[in-house]
Amino acid sequence: GCSAVRARGDTSGWVLALEGSGHCSPVSHESRLPPARPRGEGGRVRPTSLPEVDYGATSVRPTFASLPPEVQVACGDAVGSAVVSASPPVGSGFTGAFAGLLHLADGRRVFAKAAGPRMPHVVRGLAAEERILPLIAHLRCPSRLAGAAEVSTADGPWRVLVLDAIDGRQPGAPWSSADADAAATACLEVAAVPSGVAAAVATGTLASDLGGDVEALEALEATAGGTRAWPSDLPPLDGKCLADLAALGLRAERALEGESLVHADTRPDNLLIEPAGTARIVDWNHATLGAPWVDLVALWPLMRHHGVGVHRFAGAPALDGVPEEDIDAFLAILVGYLLCDLDAPPPPGCTPALRRHQLLIAGASTALLTQRRGWVQRAPG
Repeated sequence: GCSAVRARGDTSGWVLALEGSGHCSPVSHESRLPPARPRGEGGRVRPTSLPEVDYGATSVRPTFASLPPEVQVACGDAVGSAVVSASPPVGSGFTGAFAGLLHLADGRRVFAKAAGPRMPHVVRGLAAEERILPLIAHLRCPSRLAGAAEVSTADGPWRVLVLDAIDGRQPGAPWSSADADAAATACLEVAAVPSGVAAAVATGTLASDLGGDVEALEALEATAGGTRAWPSDLPPLDGKCLADLAALGLRAERALEGESLVHADTRPDNLLIEPAGTARIVDWNHATLGAPWVDLVALWPLMRHHGVGVHRFAGAPALDGVPEEDIDAFLAILVGYLLCDLDAPPPPGCTPALRRHQLLIAGASTALLTQRRGWVQRAPG
């Protein structure tokens, strides 16, 4: 689908079986917190008009019955049991491709995704996920691949991906401390994957694809230089803050270097909280190599926006020894990336909610940076 980070229009992306080996147990960081407040906590943060995004209602998808008959049959054939009924498609995600729960003749429930030639970026994503999931099947938190198929139709080729159903709910509506800890545990499990496995999974690097993104760096430079307007919906920054933001962006490529596995799309609708309180991570098509702390830190802006203190993660192993400037550099390049095409129509195959998500994360990331760096915002208008 359309990545949480690669949201500006290039949906090729870098950056959704209940059993499995390993264990994602809830983690409590409270006992490991330093007594000091985070840097810049006293900085003034003015209210903004950021949109709230209901991540369970960001897409309008086709029903299972509306799919080509060959695709419907393939969903059952891929897992060795016919489909007897289908639940309404999910409303999460930012594409119009099919995604929904299916009930099989043998009593199983599976989650199927399918896309055809009108959504080539989704087809590529399904192919990537089909390749990746078996390589990380030993982890507790990823989705479990149940089957896959390529289907010829009168429309052209379709791709089908079938996953074990996960009993769970989306976090982030709003974020709670318990859900934040569960998500952090899942992110840390991914970060601890051996480098050999990570290298087999990934086809790119975060440092190059995000940290070295020319358009994102140019957007930050232009706002600092006054040749590009800072969006009025974002927390207002003065020239000195914008210059600091641009300088941080230049640090991002080096800051994001690493050999760890990075999911690169840890937004709320790519996470599910199980009844036991553990978190699962879905939609693995953007997996890449990078710094081990990125997936966790990518969750911080929205968590903080919802009132969860992200300093609770100060003792996370993936953050051990990480310079604060590196974290700020990631947040800065994320803001620059999301500024690109912010006012443009969504790319083909993506829904209008993508731009609302983009604005929300850009604004929440700016607000987090304002707090962390002690920036004093200029008055709006």
